[in-house]
Amino acid sequence: VYDLRDAADWAIRDAFIAIGVSAAAMWLGVLGRPWPLPRWLADIARRPMDTRTVGRLVPVCLFLGMFNYMYSTSFDFEEMFSYLGTNRWSAPWARGQLGGWEAFRDQMQYFGYVLPSLTALLIARRGFNVQAWLSIAASALMLAFLAQGGGRRIIGVTVGAAVLVWVQAQPVLQVRKLAIAGAVVVAMVAGMQLMLNVRNIGYAEYAFRGEGQYDYLHVDDNYLRLAQVIQIVPREHPHVNFQQILFTLVRPVPRVFWPNKPINPGFDLPEIVGMKGVSLSTSIIGEWYLSFGWIAVIFGGWLHGRFARTANVLRERAEFHTNPIVYGLTVMILVSGMRSMQDLVIMSYALVAWWMANRLTRERPTATR
Repeated sequence: VYDLRDAADWAIRDAFIAIGVSAAAMWLGVLGRPWPLPRWLADIARRPMDTRTVGRLVPVCLFLGMFNYMYSTSFDFEEMFSYLGTNRWSAPWARGQLGGWEAFRDQMQYFGYVLPSLTALLIARRGFNVQAWLSIAASALMLAFLAQGGGRRIIGVTVGAAVLVWVQAQPVLQVRKLAIAGAVVVAMVAGMQLMLNVRNIGYAEYAFRGEGQYDYLHVDDNYLRLAQVIQIVPREHPHVNFQQILFTLVRPVPRVFWPNKPINPGFDLPEIVGMKGVSLSTSIIGEWYLSFGWIAVIFGGWLHGRFARTANVLRERAEFHTNPIVYGLTVMILVSGMRSMQDLVIMSYALVAWWMANRLTRERPTATR
């Protein structure tokens, strides 16, 4: 789909090698005992998810997840829905590269990330009752607005987590149920392709043009960009060392508190390749290579494997089986984190939002005399 002639042959070869080295290191990271789960994560994973609890969480997560969209249109719902057919830059809630105080509102959408998982848990336990259908409607609404933003990885994380939750919640796995999960994944991939076709022009313009051809299934051009980074670094540009890691770690710090927060990791691939102003992803493998070269590729793969081994504790231990949502979200965060270090950090906000939603809706002990 993407022309690889923009990178040298030897760089394309080394990109293949880098992927293999990272994968091998990841398997090494899976070996051994898992690291301890963070206490706050283990606490919410132990919280039983009965129907009553889910019933309290769905409206809370829907309101908080949709708050930024409603606030951006002064709670004019007709106007808010009108932007669903426009491109991702036209809506009033669209953000620029550098955010201000409104960045706090932007983060509230992470509460909505768990709605499909809550819905999947309801369906697995109660079937398609009234509560489940209301939750389906809430999830569809949230996904429609998330999709308008054009971030395909967001839809992948939210729907993928819901599929994992639904599978984990089954008392007995049958071929029919696995086929249903597979069909949902296929539909999700088709929807993500549609997002790629419409996000820059809007669905209304896309439908008007009558464009509906699916000649390829497009993914990000990570492979080409990885090869270009290997070609450029360190021959034309030095390794950035800890700048990439620092750039990632300070991502949660609001810029209003740190106006001079780094805006790039010390390396601007779009500008170097003549595409200034666009966003290009090299995958997390490329970012590790950019930092310290091949040794960092090995370390990064091993670290991802360690995270995966630790996350698997949520599936292995019986104490966490009543609440598969934390496992589903954690796995999909690690999957999306393969795209970039930034996504690994940003998508983790969904777990923080889930923790906060649990705190807001937990039952307080009744005082007794």
